[in-house]
Amino acid sequence: MTADLALKASAVFACIKVLAETMGSLPLQVYRKLPDGSLEPANDHPVGDLIRYQPNKIQTAVEFWETTILHAALRGTGYAEIVSGPRGAVDQLRSLHADRVVQELLPDGTLRFRVTDPFTGRTRVLLQEEVFRIPGLSSDGVNGLRAVDLAADAIGLGMSADEYASRVFSNSLNIGGFLSAQKRMSVQAQRRLISKLMELYAGGNNSGRPMLLQDGIKFEKASMDASEAQLLEARKWQIAEVARFWRIPLHMLGIDDQTNRSTVEEQSINFVKYTIRPWARRIEQAIRRDLITATNLYEAKFNLDALERGNLTARAEYFSKALGAGGAPAWLTQNEVRLIEGWNRRPEPWADVLPQGSMAQRSDNTQPPSDPPANSALVEPEPPKAIEDQRIDGGALRVAQKENKAVRKALMRLAAKPDEFREWVAAFYGGHVSFVMETLGFDRTKARRYCAFQRDELIAANDIEAVVDRREQELAKVLSAAVKVQGVADGRNAAVQA
Repeated sequence: MTADLALKASAVFACIKVLAETMGSLPLQVYRKLPDGSLEPANDHPVGDLIRYQPNKIQTAVEFWETTILHAALRGTGYAEIVSGPRGAVDQLRSLHADRVVQELLPDGTLRFRVTDPFTGRTRVLLQEEVFRIPGLSSDGVNGLRAVDLAADAIGLGMSADEYASRVFSNSLNIGGFLSAQKRMSVQAQRRLISKLMELYAGGNNSGRPMLLQDGIKFEKASMDASEAQLLEARKWQIAEVARFWRIPLHMLGIDDQTNRSTVEEQSINFVKYTIRPWARRIEQAIRRDLITATNLYEAKFNLDALERGNLTARAEYFSKALGAGGAPAWLTQNEVRLIEGWNRRPEPWADVLPQGSMAQRSDNTQPPSDPPANSALVEPEPPKAIEDQRIDGGALRVAQKENKAVRKALMRLAAKPDEFREWVAAFYGGHVSFVMETLGFDRTKARRYCAFQRDELIAANDIEAVVDRREQELAKVLSAAVKVQGVADGRNAAVQA
């Protein structure tokens, strides 16, 4: 079973086509890492132009990724030659046919590739830094397993079922029936009888016309339908068997007679989680390994948001709450919602401001006095007169908004994965220290103490949602009080020194 022969099987072709076209159509971007741990698009990075638009002179990015994923999913590994040029060490990515590449592991732990020229038949050698490769599942960490070999029996059985069905439908199932007589008929009599029957009863105009037979001649139906031959069930089962190798939902292959709409939607989301996301991570890390030099400053990421979205009703309800509907504290501005949906920003200033009703915008004049802030690690003991001015500080508002939005988004994304959420919390607050120092003017010790307090509270919380809700209501106010206390303490120290 070769890869080219396997593609003639409709199930294999459909699986590979769905996988390659989905990966080729996903937005892929190079991002610049910021000191606070967030990312911003690096549109000036030369690799970004290659992977988003045109990797070489003859292929678009979609065509390139479709070709690469086809080879990786079917033949085990997708290859491309890295060509240097005016843009630096990575000026072009030229697709290589996997059947013409032989991969070798050298004693020093690096790879070498022998590539056969399709026109001359000559072999040339490329080193590891000259090849971009995306291996599939591997048993030795180097060579990807060829799915076409592993699935050969299932593919072959499916092709045999197709061939048998073709023979049956072109021959056996087209026999209308048998004519039997009580006495032997001459050849001429048989021909006259068949000719007369065809004249009187064949064709659409004669459908349903009653048949008159004489001299003891009887008609017996001899055809069998496809369900009796169990061909449809056998072929459907083989499609499902092949789809397992690439983890493709059956409704994407045209088999959805046993699913309802809600099940199809859930299957589509699972397809993104368990099929597309592993491939996306594999490609992102291959780009980091083979194409990006400054790995501490840049990284490539796919945008899976469009595929992971639910239905329109669920999205509308989510964004309504994000904008503060129903009394919930808002955590997104209108422009942030528009960017998530892929729309352009609105130029009006209010589109970048949290909607009215957001807890971060409310002053203490609109709320009754509350108990001392829960984040007691922030506020050092001071007389009440030191925090008489309760207007929210601008820097405190920026820190609170950034922190609340990041935590809320992570909680929405990882609500069903508490361990992964806690890992995210630890990583986020590890990089949040510098932003707190910069924005609030805290020294490193105090910024670390604040971030550690926030981190530990979330990690230890039994009801994380309640903690996040409380922070969205109180955090800006607590931070503002801490900033004012810091200012009073700094002024007192300056006076003592003077």
